Amino acid sequence: MYQLRGVTKQYRRAKDTVEALAGIDLTIGDGDRLVIQGPTGGGKSTLLQMLGGLDRPTAGSVELDGTDLAKLPEARLTKVRAESIGFVFQSFNLIPTLNAQENVETALVPLGLKVADRRERAAEALKSVGLGERL
Repeated sequence: MYQLRGVTKQYRRAKDTVEALAGIDLTIGDGDRLVIQGPTGGGKSTLLQMLGGLDRPTAGSVELDGTDLAKLPEARLTKVRAESIGFVFQSFNLIPTLNAQENVETALVPLGLKVADRRERAAEALKSVGLGERL
């Protein structure tokens, strides 16, 4: 479950301060679905980056299952992202020199799995979404 309390994110742009998020309070329960909608520049991507642990708030807390993501050292945050958070990016973010299975395996590296285990899990994942022929 996510619990956001007073989440604010400010960016510096030249001499100006841009407030992308201003005091967001939000609870997202396990299994909940959420739609984030709004105008360009309204903070949608910034909020998603907070939820994914890709950015840290200027103020407030972003808790995932009781752990404040903003207070974690980068190595621990990387492990949380690898174990607990999934991303579907607008652009593919694939490494063009790798095949589909190798691209999926790359996301499993932070878990510390053996090569054979990564290959097996990547193959299962691709098959489960109808991409088994891309192995």
